[in-house]
Amino acid sequence: MSSVNRPDKVSLDAYSDPQLQLQNGDGVYSRFTNILRTPILNAKGIQLLNANFINSRLQLDDNTQLMFWYYTNTSGTPQLRCIRLQPSNYIAGTTVFTNFVRNRYFNTVDELVAALNQAASAGGDTNVLNPFFTAGQLSFSYDPAARKISIVTTNGSVSIGPAAADDPAVLAAMRGNTIVMNTFSGNVVQPNVPGLTMNSRIGFARSFFSRPLWFSAGGTQQIVASSTGRFEVTPIIADANPILVGTQNVGVYISVVNGAGMDSTGRKNLLQTVPIQVAPLNINSYTCSSVEKPALSVPNEIYEITVDLLDDFGRPFHQPPNYNTQLALAIYY
Repeated sequence: MSSVNRPDKVSLDAYSDPQLQLQNGDGVYSRFTNILRTPILNAKGIQLLNANFINSRLQLDDNTQLMFWYYTNTSGTPQLRCIRLQPSNYIAGTTVFTNFVRNRYFNTVDELVAALNQAASAGGDTNVLNPFFTAGQLSFSYDPAARKISIVTTNGSVSIGPAAADDPAVLAAMRGNTIVMNTFSGNVVQPNVPGLTMNSRIGFARSFFSRPLWFSAGGTQQIVASSTGRFEVTPIIADANPILVGTQNVGVYISVVNGAGMDSTGRKNLLQTVPIQVAPLNINSYTCSSVEKPALSVPNEIYEITVDLLDDFGRPFHQPPNYNTQLALAIYY
């Protein structure tokens, strides 16, 4: 067997895929394919040696974490409400609400809180596009000593409380796709994934079933996902600290390991999980330890290799077209 067909190392490069920018309309990619000029024959295993890519994920994901859900309560009648940011690539259309806020890189929690207060104010949204929006109902603040965000009503006659991401009413609202964006191409549904919201990222992390039960004076269970479980007119402090990390790990999946690796959701072809160790918009460089642990289920003949990058939630880890991705693989025979 010629050594030409038995390389010890192979490098993969997103820019070597001529179809890279044709995957999505805006040119972003999470998958690329490299066709090998010389096929690899009779390989027994493949291992990731290193990976270099830009941490392109903002602290709040454009597709899953731009909606903050809460309830208002007037005279015992709760109403579901939503404050949202627009995606970072949002281009406004003809329906003008002058104070809207795009998602972006937030240097501090104070910057994020200021953006949320702007989005919650008059002109920050419109109930024509977001039927769950009412301007000026609540205010966000940040305590740098406790490192926690709090919310408070701006109207003493209206009490408020955060809603859980898995609250049936929130899930139904998100699945209804009634929150839309007015863009240059018309109204489109704002990207969302039911069960994933901004609430947990900024510290309001309780689930619908972990909120306090039977807490109110009347003995009836309330729907507020906070430590007290009650609607309040005083500030409600988040249960946890805000986590301004877009994703913690990137899963590297390749087409030629034939199910050798599997993630927690059952998805096959996992080669390696790469931890994110840098702030957004910086190069994340990963090098495997010296432990030899290759994926062993590989075909006898390899003519091309397709790479998929997925985030913690199994969603595409998109890279803009001007961000390259490079991998190095060790081949065992």
